[in-house]
Amino acid sequence: MNRPSLPTDIEEFERALTDCVIIAGQAMPDCAMVSIALCADDDIHTAASSHARAELLDGLQQATGQGPVLDAIDTAKPVTVSDLAADSRWPRFAAGAPEVRGVHCEPLEYEDALLGVLTVYSGHADGLPVEAWTALHVTAAHVPVLFRTALDAARMREVAAQLKEALSTRAIIDQALGIVMAQRRCTAREAFEILRQVSQDRNVKVHQLAASIVEKVSGQPPQRPRFEEPPQRTSSRRT
Repeated sequence: MNRPSLPTDIEEFERALTDCVIIAGQAMPDCAMVSIALCADDDIHTAASSHARAELLDGLQQATGQGPVLDAIDTAKPVTVSDLAADSRWPRFAAGAPEVRGVHCEPLEYEDALLGVLTVYSGHADGLPVEAWTALHVTAAHVPVLFRTALDAARMREVAAQLKEALSTRAIIDQALGIVMAQRRCTAREAFEILRQVSQDRNVKVHQLAASIVEKVSGQPPQRPRFEEPPQRTSSRRT
């Protein structure tokens, strides 16, 4: 199964995941521990955990090269362990986690791609109680929503940055066009064609050529426009 590209602002996404697993952990009976391991390309890392020990258990499986989390990632299918001490599938992992008895790993998917695995570690055998399953399913359903929100926010920031850069370079080109028009006594269209031809001959981008023209004439780098962030919207509702 394919693995999606993680959001550029991964820290914000992981903070939201941490809030989720902490809430889920509080809803788990018998102090069960919760973790979310994300996978991208060949990398697997614990992005959030309700307890530090849960993150260590995820890491132990990567270190030993075996465990239910790795199996869930490899197969993209849920893995349930009723009693780790009596299970022979992962002896190295079981030896390093004597306090763990019950484990459930739930694959997290986003648009037919494997995002990661949500894992519950319990100190009790014979499966997870009903309350734990409820918290697990609710949390698993929320992770793809958080991922989509993080992707949308990252894409919006990327588009805004591209727009700012485009407007900034356009402003520099306009300054150079004014210089060329004054020197050559030509139209804006003709001036741009001159810039374009020279940029091709010198194998440089038009905005870089424009910047060098402005700096050569004025003795200073071209002034870039300043962009102010829009004010935050405030709700008109009264509480």
